[in-house]
Amino acid sequence: MTDKRRELDDLRGEIAKLDAQLVAALERRGKLSKKVGEIRKTLATPIALPERARVDAILAQASGDIPPEALREIFREILATCFSLEQPVSVAFCGLDGSFGHAAARSRFGAAAEYTACESAATALDEVTRQRASYAVVPYETRTDGLMQAAIAALVPSDLKIVATFETNVNLELASKASSLAEIEKVYASAQDRAHCQRFLAAELPGAQVLDVKTPMGACQLAAEDPRAAALAHVSIAAQHGLEVLKHNVRDEGEERVRYAIIGTRPSSRQGGDLTAIVFAVSDAPGALHEVLKQFAERGVNLTKIQSRPTPGESWQYLFFIEVQGHATDRPIIGALEEVRRHSKFFKVLGSYTTS
Repeated sequence: MTDKRRELDDLRGEIAKLDAQLVAALERRGKLSKKVGEIRKTLATPIALPERARVDAILAQASGDIPPEALREIFREILATCFSLEQPVSVAFCGLDGSFGHAAARSRFGAAAEYTACESAATALDEVTRQRASYAVVPYETRTDGLMQAAIAALVPSDLKIVATFETNVNLELASKASSLAEIEKVYASAQDRAHCQRFLAAELPGAQVLDVKTPMGACQLAAEDPRAAALAHVSIAAQHGLEVLKHNVRDEGEERVRYAIIGTRPSSRQGGDLTAIVFAVSDAPGALHEVLKQFAERGVNLTKIQSRPTPGESWQYLFFIEVQGHATDRPIIGALEEVRRHSKFFKVLGSYTTS
């Protein structure tokens, strides 16, 4: 045996030992999380979402041998899974089983949580209001369309609060147990995903039979049973069924950047780097909007976003959405909000949150 071959075998043996240590450490981490959950129950302490700061603190200890974004995703999954072990968590999301919304929710709450598919943001929030779900995850903003009006409209009449937001890339993969595109005879896809990939399917798989299924999850289940079949799905959902990606990012329009909101019953605590969202309506008078906005400027509060939308059921009346830097409990924002409330005929704080 050559020296290089011996060195390679030694390295593989060391890696195998480290893998076993990682499993043991993660299982120990899971046991501790369950213990924390048991103590929380006796103290009736509300459980808090995993904080972005915890991931940042972990990454600060890294040497850089693993790419920071890859390490971030690994620890997001660890923290999300252990969060679910501390207390059983049920999450309502917008979309079908295995859809982008499902994948987005799983990225924050882990595979151990219980998930409920909902047809709309309003339905997802209703699940939380009725205490059938702990949180709702809904699309909040896209790079192309801006704020999602369905989410804002659902929040306005609700007592729920935005407790966190996060960004993710929306894309589709062609996944299969086959080793190449040439082996694919069938492609399973939901009607929506198929519509997003028409040009790809025609150009790359012209001879394959495309079969409609109800959900992306169903597409993956069927593809996993047939070595000559593939599914259009998010990479995390495909991996759950043992499928490998044959072709990345197959949406005809390319990937989309989406910001999702996590909605809960309790306002979030201050974490640093917070944003606060507010909706309000002003009277139809000269300078009314200026009077509201100057309350933030005079206190040095930075506005990061402002958008208007028609008020439901009222002709030519508008609600204004603004997002400002800071938490609703920060002194300058408290003062600004008191004045904004006084100058508005409708006013509501949608929540304070961090984004990641």
